Amino acid sequence: MMKFAIVCAAGIGDALLMQIASTHLRRLGHSVVTFSNHLSQLRDWFPGCSFAPQPQLDRIEEIFAPFDAIILQHDNTPKAKKIRALAKPVYSLYGAHLVSKHGLFRPEWDYLLDRNLCMAKNIQAACQVLFPGMAPLLDNGLTPLSHLLFRRFPKRIAIHPVSTSEQKNWPRSRFLHLHELLEKKGYEPVFIAPPDEAADWKSPTFNSLSDLASYIYESGAFIGNDSGPGHLASNLGLDTLIIGPSLEHLTLWRPGWKVGAIVHPPRWIHEFKLSWKNFISVSQVYKSFAKLNVIK
Repeated sequence: MMKFAIVCAAGIGDALLMQIASTHLRRLGHSVVTFSNHLSQLRDWFPGCSFAPQPQLDRIEEIFAPFDAIILQHDNTPKAKKIRALAKPVYSLYGAHLVSKHGLFRPEWDYLLDRNLCMAKNIQAACQVLFPGMAPLLDNGLTPLSHLLFRRFPKRIAIHPVSTSEQKNWPRSRFLHLHELLEKKGYEPVFIAPPDEAADWKSPTFNSLSDLASYIYESGAFIGNDSGPGHLASNLGLDTLIIGPSLEHLTLWRPGWKVGAIVHPPRWIHEFKLSWKNFISVSQVYKSFAKLNVIK
């Protein structure tokens, strides 16, 4: 048995996705600690799993000294570069690889993402290549709390209108219009936003990621920008609709557990350097959402 560290990129979605690798290694009999600033808030949702916060840059060597090997979601940050340089096996997952930037590609330790697959499928495939011996699953160990009821409120549609980057956000005016349209169609849409933006969106207040997960799990479906809560909703088995800047981006970053719908602008807009946000209409989003048949 080996002791593995799994080091995620910064996002909630990244953490949930890298838990696929954590779960695979645990199934192979290894000891695993996942480094993320989010997963400790979901500790009760991941029975038997161990978590640690993101490592401090000046303590990299000390923090990873007890581990036999590391799996790194390489995000080109100083943290990732320093971990990659440690004198121990560091299995690295790359979105793109340049020798001048990352060093020589090592097939036995490195994996280059297939941009025709979603991230969940990519991590599953990476586990098959780097850690064979048992067929890897998409399962990441997420287990809903026993007192919750799946889709208790089937007409409630959780809408996440924000993200970590304004460039990834569909316009506020269109989210508001979509909210009105969903109400007219008999749904019960609710904006969900982080505490510092909750008042602006009239969102319930979620004191932790566990509270957010509980609310999403008992909702009927999810609509949002490309962001962590969309991965969480898919991971929990909900129908999801994700709005994003391009087909190429969403092919890789769409949620990959329960596969829902994606809405993106036509490919040609990027040739003319036009803003993608102006090329996705409210009616387009609603029609794609309605095809999910979420009220059952």
